[in-house]
Amino acid sequence: MKLKQMPKIKVRNHVALSPLLHKGGVHESEKPKTVHRRERKQAKQLLKKSFWE
Repeated sequence: MKLKQMPKIKVRNHVALSPLLHKGGVHESEKPKTVHRRERKQAKQLLKKSFWE
């Protein structure tokens, strides 16, 4: 029985990370709509947990 070949790991492009090209920085990975939705959900949960009298 032959074993299936493992997928090769893709080599990172070193030129793309060059500081001269201003690349490789932090990018916003989430859409503003998703962030807003999560914040609203957390606020609602916080209000539910608080003790109302």
